[in-house]
Amino acid sequence: MYKLKFFLCYISMILAGVKHVCSEEPYESRYMEERLLEKMTEIDIKMQIALGKLDKMEETKNRQRGGVSSLLTSGPRALLVKDLEDDGWEMIFRATAGNGQSAYEAWTTGVGTCVDKPISMARSYASHYRNSIILNWANIGIKYVKYAYYDGTQEVAYVIFNASGSDMNSWFDKTRVISSSFSDLTTANNFNYFSIPGEFISGHRARRFLINKHYGGCDSDRGHLVVSENEPINTCNWDKHPTYPQFLYSKINSADYWNRRMFGRADYMAIFIKTN
Repeated sequence: MYKLKFFLCYISMILAGVKHVCSEEPYESRYMEERLLEKMTEIDIKMQIALGKLDKMEETKNRQRGGVSSLLTSGPRALLVKDLEDDGWEMIFRATAGNGQSAYEAWTTGVGTCVDKPISMARSYASHYRNSIILNWANIGIKYVKYAYYDGTQEVAYVIFNASGSDMNSWFDKTRVISSSFSDLTTANNFNYFSIPGEFISGHRARRFLINKHYGGCDSDRGHLVVSENEPINTCNWDKHPTYPQFLYSKINSADYWNRRMFGRADYMAIFIKTN
């Protein structure tokens, strides 16, 4: 018991710089034991605070690796990319809402993209991420593509495609749909647009990666997913946003009316591939 108390006192002296605590025999006074325990408690608290600061520094560093620092938010921990890449999936592209850069141009040309894969899906205004493996699409042996939207800490919409024999754009087609998060987004359903390039509106292509069910005037337009990239002149309210791009999705289990503003706005759009 004496050796244990002396050892604890010695460790405390080294960590805290306390010399006088161990200057008397450990068994001479209960007061000295209490003082020692107090000092050790103080040291433990300081160490926990220091470790907490180190964890925050590491988290900030990881967020900054993707480009611009993430906005710190409270609540559940953000999704980690490595957790989304289970079962053989690999994220090769991630577009960020509101960063002012075209998601379509980033996907098709790589303009303004970052080559460093993000660590997490924590909300940020980082550049779009693009893996150069896209340029070698035909030789990779891609079997499946997953197109997905992420909002906060959850996946809010997805479509999985059969990508065998496709190129970097032709996989995005109704005839290739295997499954989705929407009950009416299947090969058996009809769409007036199912296209990565999207459509011209007032001379501009504002709606990219467009999966739309029906057009009948702004209030009757119904769809599932769209990347809204700019605000054309004389267009619908659902094309108008404070920042671009925006990743809009139906919040119900089927196509919904865009102009009723019931759609969701995702933080990210991501594309995954699987080769086996």
